[in-house]
Amino acid sequence: MDKVEYLIKTFSRTRRKDYENYILNAVWQKINFLNMRPVTQQYVKGENNEYYLIDLYFPQINVGVEVDEAFHKNNIESDLKRELTIEEKLSSIREASLFELKRIDATLPLQNLMERIDIVAAEIKEKIVDMKISKWDTDVSIKERIKKNGYLSIDDFYRFRVITDVANQLFFKNYKGYQKASFVVNVDDEVAQVWFPTISTEAKEEHNQWLNYLNEDWSVITEENIREDGKTTNHQIGDLRVVFAKIKDNFGKFSYRYIGNFRLEEISEDNKVRRYQKVSDRLYINYENEQLLMK
Repeated sequence: MDKVEYLIKTFSRTRRKDYENYILNAVWQKINFLNMRPVTQQYVKGENNEYYLIDLYFPQINVGVEVDEAFHKNNIESDLKRELTIEEKLSSIREASLFELKRIDATLPLQNLMERIDIVAAEIKEKIVDMKISKWDTDVSIKERIKKNGYLSIDDFYRFRVITDVANQLFFKNYKGYQKASFVVNVDDEVAQVWFPTISTEAKEEHNQWLNYLNEDWSVITEENIREDGKTTNHQIGDLRVVFAKIKDNFGKFSYRYIGNFRLEEISEDNKVRRYQKVSDRLYINYENEQLLMK
C-alpha cells in the first residue's frame, strides 16, 4: 500500500463522524509534515486494564489527538463501552509508555476551535523537529531502529508480516521461509524459544490443537493442549520464551507483535496445560556480537 492510499484509507475511517473528521483533517493539514504516519481510531491500554479509543495517533512521536464532542462528555459513546477483540487489545498502545494526549473541544466557538487546532498542530510540529523525524517509521527497517535503540520493547509499534521477518531482522537468521510456530535462540547464554502463538478467546475458534490465553495485563499466558490424538510435548519448569503474538491491524491484515519474555511457571499433571509468567518487557539485541540479553 503506497502512502497516498494509506492516508485515504486512514482518514476515511472517521468520515461518519462529522466533527471528528473535520478537526482531524484540519490538524493533519496544519502539521503539513508528510514524513509523519498517522493512525486513526487507536486503542490505548490505560490503568487497571481499561482500554479507550483515541481519534488520531502518531506512533513516531507517541502523541495522540482526541476530539471531545458533546457525546464524549456525556460518556455515551458506544465504541468505548463495547468489548474489545483480542486483535484490538494486542494492537493497543500503553498509556504508561510516555504517551502524550492532546485534546480538542469540538464544542468551542469556531474562532476558539481554530485557535486550539493551531496550538495542537504547532506542539506536534515542535516535537517532530525535536525528534528529527525524517521518514515514515515504516520506511526505516525495524532492524535499523533497534540497532539505534539497542533493544526491542513491548511499547514499540513494530509489526512483522511473517515469522521469517522476525527471525532474520532480530535473531540473526537467514531463513527463506519458516512454517513452525517457534525456533530456538540463546538469551543471556540460555536456550530459549521464540514463540508465535495465536491468542485464543473463550470461543476457542482460533486453533484446533492448542489454545493460548493471555490475561488482561499481558503478564500470563496459559497454553492448553486440546489435541484429539492425545499427543503432548515435554517442557521444563523455567523454560524461557520470547513471545510474538499474532494480531490483526486496522486494515484487517495479520502480523506479529512482541509482547515480552515469559518463563514456564506451572505444568498440569496431565501435561496438557502450561502457565507462563512474564519476566521482562524488553529484549536487548547486540547485532555486532550477535547476542541477546534481558538484563
